[in-house]
Amino acid sequence: MNSYRYKITVEALTGAKGEPVEGQILSFEAANHDDILGIVERMRARLPFDGDTVASLGIGLKLFSEVALIQRNDPMFEMIRPALGEFVRALKQKSAAEPPASLGGLL
Repeated sequence: MNSYRYKITVEALTGAKGEPVEGQILSFEAANHDDILGIVERMRARLPFDGDTVASLGIGLKLFSEVALIQRNDPMFEMIRPALGEFVRALKQKSAAEPPASLGGLL
């Protein structure tokens, strides 16, 4: 399977009470069959959320859905697959600035 490779880095900036946090970083590599960066850019142009919110949604959803796809035979993902499919279809419809046929690469 052809896939894009990404380095994902999450760095803690503040704690729950707004206090500065330093040195807490999680970094890992992930593969995905889609161009996640391109998808986030298209989502930013179409969804009514701020850029950081759209990036969080797009990246989180694409990382999660890729794991669900790869692990589709694991019983843990069986219950979420129908709801995940419905959510992605609804998101594509909500963000449809173009005809549905051209939204294949949105998610």
